[in-house]
Amino acid sequence: MADVPLLTLLLAVPAAVALLIAVMPREAVRPIRSVAMAGSLVTLGVAVAVLAAFEVGQPGFQLEEEVAWIPQWGISYRLGVDGISLLLVALTAFFMPLVVLAAWHQHERAKGFFVALMAMGAAMLGVFLALDLILFYVLFEAMLVPMYALIGIWGGKQRRYAAIKFFLYTLVGGLLMLVAILYLYWSAGAQSFDYDVLRGLELTGTEQLWLFLAFFAAFGIKVPIFPFHTWLPDAHTEAPTVGSVILAAVLLKIGGYGFLRFSLPYFPEATISLAPWMLGLGVIGVLYGALVAMMQRDIKRLIAYSSVSHLGFVVLGAFALNQTGAAGSVVQMVNHGLSTGALFLLVGFLYDRTHERAIAEYSGIMRVTPVFGGLFLITAMSSLALPGLNGFTGEFPILLGTFAAVPLAGIAATLGVILAAIYLLWAYQRMFHGPVEGRAVGLTDLTPREIGVVAPIVVLMVAIGLYPGPLYDRVNPTVEVLVEEVVAVAEGADVATVDQTGDPAAGSDAPIELDAPAGSDLDSADDDDEDEEVSR
Repeated sequence: MADVPLLTLLLAVPAAVALLIAVMPREAVRPIRSVAMAGSLVTLGVAVAVLAAFEVGQPGFQLEEEVAWIPQWGISYRLGVDGISLLLVALTAFFMPLVVLAAWHQHERAKGFFVALMAMGAAMLGVFLALDLILFYVLFEAMLVPMYALIGIWGGKQRRYAAIKFFLYTLVGGLLMLVAILYLYWSAGAQSFDYDVLRGLELTGTEQLWLFLAFFAAFGIKVPIFPFHTWLPDAHTEAPTVGSVILAAVLLKIGGYGFLRFSLPYFPEATISLAPWMLGLGVIGVLYGALVAMMQRDIKRLIAYSSVSHLGFVVLGAFALNQTGAAGSVVQMVNHGLSTGALFLLVGFLYDRTHERAIAEYSGIMRVTPVFGGLFLITAMSSLALPGLNGFTGEFPILLGTFAAVPLAGIAATLGVILAAIYLLWAYQRMFHGPVEGRAVGLTDLTPREIGVVAPIVVLMVAIGLYPGPLYDRVNPTVEVLVEEVVAVAEGADVATVDQTGDPAAGSDAPIELDAPAGSDLDSADDDDEDEEVSR
């Protein structure tokens, strides 16, 4: 497998399938679905091969592929995967066959629908693998077209408004990021768009600040961070089921990924100075999203606002600037994708039967659809971070890292966990318990196909909840180096290597080691020890 370009295959398979479906007859709905499923399964198989080929414990990029693309401009086709991108690549490939199966009965413009799905998968995978910033930007913006089509063509009554709003928000953020990329290329003298070359630039504090804000415009909107979140509830509410699943499971993760991949290593001084503000925005997102979710009458809109809250935790972990929080942030992106993706699938299956999303229209669902009710309960418990399920294995390390950085932010974020339990369990109690009334009367349970869509996600929820160690084993080496580089800028010196064997999420009994903030008592004690050694 050493000579097989696995990463190129990972992008080429869904892209080729999209092109193949595009030339198939419009009336051949069944062959179109079969080709889409075959292509998504092959993509998943390649992703499994990438997981198997990835060498655990290595912090740098692996399986790199590079070919000169436009050499006179310093643009190359360069792909690579590390501990941060590996899990997100696997998550994307995992959901591709599931969304195809979920949309198996799609008949309205099925050809364009599955072309958009496959093109979306190729672009999202490319974003996580690209190590040339022009290639990254092209793929970053390419995602807009198929998602705009999914919302604008196959969405609800307000689909055009939601699609245009989504498009404009993300396009503006991406254009500001492009300006920053071009500044790095020309004004900073890089003469290349290679990830490592741009990472090695020496920038003034003022340059870093403005460039950080330009990248923030792209990634903050994608997360989305408050107050740039207003496009998300509309997009989720109006998107078809698979559009909401892709949006929640993968697309939103590009914001958190971008902060860790670009903002922290490229602009460490700006990151240090703006970290308190980013933590503040993260806390606001956690609490605001939870409070607004609690007030929703539409179950799909409730889940949409829950994403604003849960992804606030991702921002907290990234900008806590310690290994525990950053690793938890990466794992929580995967966990949120699983739990919220499953919630949107289940709500979509319910809507297919009743064409109603109002919480008040349902009562006693559990009595008539026990399988649906049981899967929804497990997924809700995962979303509210119940210990033993996957949500806890991401949120708990994030809270530990946030407490270590700014205790007040950690306390406030913990309130968000409590609010999540309130709005999810309250909605569940109203819809699934009580007498069978409203749209629950005559409701049929999940079909084998629908169970087959959700069951693999539930299996992963339980597996990660009980044993998250393999995820942290792959994430920790990369985020350790990343955080050390940023903290070194704050301390003005190299940071000692942190032993990762005591990662709490891996189930070790070893103590948790957190980076001591500069100027703290622990930091002063270390300086005293060094002075004593010098005097000897």
